[in-house]
Parts: sequence; structure tokens; C-alpha cells
Amino acid sequence: MPNPTIMRLPKPLSLMHLRRLFAGSDPDKAALFAGLLPWDYFYEAHDFSGTLDSVKWSTAVTVGGAPTAFAYNAQRNGAVRGATGATDNGVTKLYYANVIFDAADNPVMLIRWKAPAAVTGFSFEIGFSDEATDEALPGVTDVDTPATGNGVTDIVCVHMDTDQTLTTAALVGDGTTPAAAKTNIGTWTPTVDGWIEMMIAVRAGLGFASIWDSGAQQGGLIYSVGSGPDAAVLMRPYALFRTRNTVTKQIDIDHIILVAERNATT
Repeated sequence: MPNPTIMRLPKPLSLMHLRRLFAGSDPDKAALFAGLLPWDYFYEAHDFSGTLDSVKWSTAVTVGGAPTAFAYNAQRNGAVRGATGATDNGVTKLYYANVIFDAADNPVMLIRWKAPAAVTGFSFEIGFSDEATDEALPGVTDVDTPATGNGVTDIVCVHMDTDQTLTTAALVGDGTTPAAAKTNIGTWTPTVDGWIEMMIAVRAGLGFASIWDSGAQQGGLIYSVGSGPDAAVLMRPYALFRTRNTVTKQIDIDHIILVAERNATT
């Protein structure tokens, strides 16, 4: 019988375990091993390799215009696919079904999605927020003079809207206490049919993002915004896509990875 050595370790599968192995608490190592440290980290990887799990994920679309809700699509490595439909302002959205992430736990989302065949007349919003009144509308109501609405009070997201004066992407943050703010992500817009990888992170009152487009990292290593959700306001990750003309926008999402610290004591 194999020797169950893991049971003889003090606090196995924890940061304590990791620090013993690597003689320190290097955050780079901790980040790499987050999925193996259930004492200290919440970790979920969603590869969308089969029917969308309705316990974990919900979808929303606008009424009329024949948008398509996100659903499993059989392709290389699997994905979920949605489409906005060909009516102006049509939306398709994927969002986490439960509101469980607290800015105090420094949640992070890594998402890989495929841009549509046309990125003119296009809007998207990807990040964390508290619940929206209408899930088929964005939380950011104005990116030029940053403002939020639709019932959303606490948010960090990457937002782009070609109907605004600023037609390129920005990192937007807002909280119950701080005022809404933005940081422009250079002059980046998604490459047509490009695979986009975004890492979006939240700390109390702050937001961060890194973006790779077709394998190329955009601008600085990390973009930050000096406003964001308050601690103790629960949020969920989401990805919303919107057409701003009469051309449908088809979106594939390959995977979403979610990480957060386990700091709760009750």
C-alpha cells in the first residue's frame, strides 16, 4: 500500500506546505500553485468542453433581434459560443451564476475569447461587478466621463464601445465609496478574429488588467485604475458583448479561470 505521506504533513496542500518546499513565500510561486492550495485559495478552471454548467454559469440576451445565448460549441478544445444578432444594440452575455467574490480577497479572472469578424460597430465589457438590474445591459453607462449605472455600484472591467467618443478600450473602476475612474488601454481594439486573453484583478478600491491579443501583450505589463469595488460587496465575473450596428458579432469563449484568496473567517 502506498505510504500516505501527505497526511503526515502539517497543513498539507497549503501555503505552509509550499513555503517548506521552496524555502520562502515568493508570490510568483504561490500564483503558479494556486490551484493546488485549497487551504488558501479558491480556484476554478472552466474549459467549456461540454454542455454549459447552468449551476455555475448564466446567460442573458436582449429581447428581439435574434441574439444567440452562449452555449457549448464543438471545436478545437471546446468553447461556448454566442452572437449578438443583427439588430443594433443586440447583446449576448455570460456571467457567473453566484455572487461570491469580495474585493478583500483579491479575485482574479483569466478569460480567453475570440473577437468577431468585424470589430467596427462593437462593444464589450468584461470584468467583475455586483448584480446588474438588467443583465443584458453593461454596468458602465459612460466611458468618456466614467459613470456606472444599471444597478451596478461596484465594478472593475475592461470596456470598449465604438459608439462613444473613446472608441478604444479602457479599464474602468467604480465603488460605493470612490468615484468612477478609467485608464485608457493605449489605443487597443481587438484584432479581427483574434484570440484575446485578459487577466482582470480586483483589490479593494483598485482594479488591474493585462491583455494579450493574438499572442502579443498590449502596452504596459499591467494597467491599473485607482477606483474599484469596496470590500464586503460581493461580485461575480461576466463577459458582455454588444453590436453597435446591424452586423451580428459572434463570440467564442475558450476558457475562464477564477482565483481568489480564502480570507473568510465565518
